[in-house]
Amino acid sequence: MKHIIEGKLTLRDMGTNVTHRFAVPEGVGTLRFAFSHVPHHPGVGAIPHQLSLSVYGPNGACGTRHNSKDQNPVISKEWASLGFLKGAIEAGEWEVEIDVHRILPPGNISYRVEVSWTADETVVTSDDPLPALPTKNKSRGPGWYTGDLHGHTKHSDGDYSPAEYLAVAHERSYDFVCLTDHNTFTGVQELKQLAGNGITVIGGVELTTFYGHAVVLGLDGWIEWRIRDGETMSALAIELQKKGALYIIAHPKSEDRPFCPGCRWAYSDMLPGPARHVEVWNNSWISRGNNEQAVLQFYQWLNTGLRMVATGGTDTHRPMPETFRIAQNRVYAQDNTQEEILAAVTRGHSYVTCGPVLRFDAVASDGTQTGMGDIASPGSLAIRCGWDDLGDPSEPLEAILISQSKKVKRWDCAARNDVSIEIAAEAGQWFVLELRNRDGELYALSNPIFVGQNAHDWK
Repeated sequence: MKHIIEGKLTLRDMGTNVTHRFAVPEGVGTLRFAFSHVPHHPGVGAIPHQLSLSVYGPNGACGTRHNSKDQNPVISKEWASLGFLKGAIEAGEWEVEIDVHRILPPGNISYRVEVSWTADETVVTSDDPLPALPTKNKSRGPGWYTGDLHGHTKHSDGDYSPAEYLAVAHERSYDFVCLTDHNTFTGVQELKQLAGNGITVIGGVELTTFYGHAVVLGLDGWIEWRIRDGETMSALAIELQKKGALYIIAHPKSEDRPFCPGCRWAYSDMLPGPARHVEVWNNSWISRGNNEQAVLQFYQWLNTGLRMVATGGTDTHRPMPETFRIAQNRVYAQDNTQEEILAAVTRGHSYVTCGPVLRFDAVASDGTQTGMGDIASPGSLAIRCGWDDLGDPSEPLEAILISQSKKVKRWDCAARNDVSIEIAAEAGQWFVLELRNRDGELYALSNPIFVGQNAHDWK
């Protein structure tokens, strides 16, 4: 049986979800979709149109494969295409949706979706090679752990299979890695099954909308990414946080249309709204010129009294040049488990670095010690800063103590690796430690030490 859907898209359809409904009878074992559109390219320039398919059954979302050339999904009880959920084909009303991320002038696209179904079920076995698993034990109790909070596989628009993605994480010596494919979590379970006991896999999704992206970590299950008329991103963020998710505004100052439609954060109700985490270092520091703007945005939010946390993400999609300086997250957690890593990142017990090790805390006159992400009492504080593993000695670095977006003190990292400065700290102040090279490019950034009478001094 077949059902044919045809239509046209114009420039006015960009940033919309075009929905078509169709009925599926009883006794269907496999559902197939064949999507095509012409033209694929506007005819000028290097950027094509960008359209993706999402499918919804009577019981909810069945999947999407964002920004992939393969927009011909198959769904069956025991197998589904990458980005889609396997499951019994329920009889009733289904929806196929064209997610219009980019249409360029002159527009006028004709599309066709051919929906077909058979009684037979589809089963496909994977021939992806298994990664070489490390022999170390991922669980080591309290301590510093290193990992990545943002990356992609073939389940959305990456080039890596989950096995290949895991192999890259091992090559980078990560203790933990997150998988955050666009609007789908279908690769997470496979990644966890492959990981063994050498690395912690944290499940997640990159919530990929027409007005911004967010990394959502810690939930197992489908997340509705579409913001409809009458709905707000802040309401969705609050709902996800109530369910226990860690919600991170991703690459907030990214380039946007036409190059990366929807990548720049543009939700006026979420600047930052209920969000308290922001990705300040995405991909390579140099190739993403907007990273510096993200750091400045982070500081501006801190200046308003928000207790914000900075994160980094490689945004891995495919092999990167060796010259790329990508960010790791160093996290002080009670153990290397999903729950403890996310709990530590939530509190800001972490810092972002491309390699250098940071030490950063404050000691009050009574000996009370406060670390990154925590609140020190006002009064005399000894701010202690330290650094190691600086990398290439031909690339000299300097350490910079920042408070309220202003530089308090600078030190030559090659001259010493531990310093302390006495400061009369006032409620509402915050301090971070940066490492930068002589050209001002960031190499490491601590999370803040906050100053206040109690937690109510900070939002």
